[in-house]
Amino acid sequence: MKASSVPPALRYLGLLALLEAAFPAPAQAYLDPGTGNILVYVAISLVGTLLYFLKNLVYAVMGRARGERPGRQELHHERILLFSEGRTYYYTFKPIIEALLRRGIPFSYITMDLEDPALTIEDDLMDSRYIGNGAAAYARAAGRRADVMLSTTPNIGTPGFPMPRPRRVRCLAHVCHGVGDIAMYQKGSLDHYDAVLMVGDFMLPGIRRLEELRGLPAKECVSLGLPYLDELARKAKPKQGQSTPPVVLVAPSWGNKGCLSVCGPQFLVDLARAGHEVIFRPHPQSLKVETDMLTAVHELLRDFPNVRFDTDMDATASMSRADVMISDKSCVRFDFAFLYEKPVITLDIPVRNPELYEVADLGVIWEDTVAARLGEVVAPDQFDRILPAVERALGMPSAALAAFRDQCVACRGWSGEAIVDWTLDVLRRHDAREDERTTDAPRQDGTPGGQPGTTAGTTPGTTSGAACPGQASA
Repeated sequence: MKASSVPPALRYLGLLALLEAAFPAPAQAYLDPGTGNILVYVAISLVGTLLYFLKNLVYAVMGRARGERPGRQELHHERILLFSEGRTYYYTFKPIIEALLRRGIPFSYITMDLEDPALTIEDDLMDSRYIGNGAAAYARAAGRRADVMLSTTPNIGTPGFPMPRPRRVRCLAHVCHGVGDIAMYQKGSLDHYDAVLMVGDFMLPGIRRLEELRGLPAKECVSLGLPYLDELARKAKPKQGQSTPPVVLVAPSWGNKGCLSVCGPQFLVDLARAGHEVIFRPHPQSLKVETDMLTAVHELLRDFPNVRFDTDMDATASMSRADVMISDKSCVRFDFAFLYEKPVITLDIPVRNPELYEVADLGVIWEDTVAARLGEVVAPDQFDRILPAVERALGMPSAALAAFRDQCVACRGWSGEAIVDWTLDVLRRHDAREDERTTDAPRQDGTPGGQPGTTAGTTPGTTSGAACPGQASA
C-alpha cells in the first residue's frame, strides 16, 4: 500500500503511537514486591527454557553430524533429575550427589527451599536451582523433562496432591527417607511411581500386595539402602560403656500421634526424680505448632537440673550421649538403634485415622511387628511403670541390634553409590530400547530394518544389576 493511499486519520494515529512509545508518560501504577518477583521469575524461566532449547538443538545437530543414532544419548544434565522438597531431605540426597560428582556424571537438582544446602554446591556437573514453593513449584517440577527423576516425595500423581505425575519423565523413582514399610504412607502414595528404591527386602510384600489389590503394573523394586542413614553414620560418635547415672533420650513425635499428647509429660518427671539424666528432644514440628505444650513441659521440669532440652537441628550430640531412647511410633527409633546399637523403649500409641493410610488395605504395620526387637514395648496403660522398663532395656545386648540392622538395611555405607549404579543401569536400558526401535524402523527404501538388539537390564519389577550382595530385589 502506498503512503499516499493511507487515510489522514490513520497517519495521525500512527504518529501519536510512535510519539507515545518514544516519550512515555509517567504511569500512576504500583507493582507489589510479590508480583514483581513472579514477573522476574517468569522472565528468568523463559530465558532458561530458550537456552535449554537452543542447547538441545545444538547437541542434536552435532550428534547428527557425527553420525550418531537418534536414540543414543550422551549423559547431560537433563537425563538425571533430583527433586527435593527442601533442606529436611538434604542428607537423603547428599550421598547421591557426592557419588554422581565423584564419577563425573552431570545431573540436575531442583528444590523448593531457598536455604537448601545443596544450592551452595558449585560444580559444572550439577545444574541446581530453586523452583519456589507451594503449588506453583510442584507444577514446575511436574513440567521438567528427565529420563530418571529421583524423589522422596510421596503422593505424586494422587488425587488432591498439587503435583501430577510428570509426563516427560520416563522413570519416576522413590527414594526412601526413613526405616519402615509403606503402611503409614497416605493411600495411593506410590501408585504413580515406576520404581521404589527400597531400604530393604522387608518393604516388598506390602508394595506387591497393594499393586495386586489395585490392579497396578509391577514397579521395579530394588533394595538399595538408606542414604541419609549412611550420612548420619559418618557423623555418629558411639560411646563405649554406659553412663552413671544412665542417660535417657526422650524423642516423641508431634501432634495427636505423639506420646506427650496421649499420656502427658508425667513420665518425664518420674525419670527425673529417679535420678536419670534426661534429654528431652521435641520433634522439630512441635517447635512450630505445639509451643503451648512445650512451654508447659518446660515449667513442669524447670526445677530438675538433670533434665536438658535439646532443640538443635542435628541430633548427633544427644544420640551420642544417650544409653536408651524412649519414643513412640517415630522412625527416629531405628536411627538410634541402628547407628548407636542402643535399645529403644516404644510407647505403643494407637494409630489415629488408619483409614487414611495404606495400613487400611495392608492390615499390618511392619514397624509394629518388629518394635520388640529394638527394646521393650510399653502399652498406654503402663506408662506409669516406665522406670522398670528402662532398667530392663539397659541390659539389652548391642549385638542383637546390630544383627537386626544388617538384616533390614541394604547397601549399608554405600547406598548413594548403589543408587547411582541403578540409575545408570536404567539409562542403559532406555538407550538399548531406543537403539532397538531405531534398528527395527523401516529403511528409507521401504525394506525392513535389521534384527532387534538385545535389551540390557531387566523388565519392570525384576532384579537390576545394582542390587547389593545378599539383597534380593523384585
